[in-house]
Amino acid sequence: MENKDAWDWEISSGTKWFQWHLSEIWHYKDLLLRLVRRDLLANYQQTLLGPFWVFLQPVLTTLVYYLVFGRIVKISTSGIPPILFYLSGILFWSYFSDCLNGTMYTFLQNANVFSKVYFPRLIVPLSSVISHTVRTAIQLLLFIFIYLYYCSLGEITATYYILLTPVLLLITAGFGLGAGLIVSVLTARYRDLDYTLQFLLRLFMFATPVVYPTSIVPEQYKILFWLNPLTAVIETFRAGFFSNEPVYILHLLFSCGEVLLLILVGITLFKKQELKVMDVI
Repeated sequence: MENKDAWDWEISSGTKWFQWHLSEIWHYKDLLLRLVRRDLLANYQQTLLGPFWVFLQPVLTTLVYYLVFGRIVKISTSGIPPILFYLSGILFWSYFSDCLNGTMYTFLQNANVFSKVYFPRLIVPLSSVISHTVRTAIQLLLFIFIYLYYCSLGEITATYYILLTPVLLLITAGFGLGAGLIVSVLTARYRDLDYTLQFLLRLFMFATPVVYPTSIVPEQYKILFWLNPLTAVIETFRAGFFSNEPVYILHLLFSCGEVLLLILVGITLFKKQELKVMDVI
């Protein structure tokens, strides 16, 4: 006998802190894939070079960094070919930055949709992260192509830590997603935070070993330096592809813990505030 008191929908005046309903994402997986496809297509529509920007952006940035930091400032790259050194840092920094920027405007850019139709709001930031993951995977192929060229010259060799690359991408995506979810709630309530956060993001890049190795960081600043999860990610990536780089496994494990905590806080805050935020936009 069916229970007549079993409801499919229940409307409440409030939500619990850890009431995430993540299983709903699977039920809306088709919407998630459609949003990913939309993001991939929309980024390069009505452009002269189209999808070639996926390769041009990191290549041009690498060349600028090579000229400025490699030839003019002459910062050491710890024996790593400068092009590969800068490109490896740019790939992970751009991945994190894109995931963060794609997530932090979730409420502001989708307010009209959120107020008219229901679907799990986490679908939107997740679709942004997945679309940027696809783009980063393509850029990683460019890195590997250049890397194989230098390998053929006998200048570098890889280590088995290269197998950690998928884990490093996952940590970077989690860092961008977790931070973006928290920021999305704050920027929806306080619009002027956007300018401050963009400024801080630019400064944060120089606290990440994109254009310099960890060996040049003064000893008294290394504790703060390793608190940045991207530091362990980039250094481990370089350790896998360039055998002359040291491996920082303990720092990487610590970064995993930081990112996991950030994701838990981000999802909790996002789910708790997703209804309230729509009333103030």
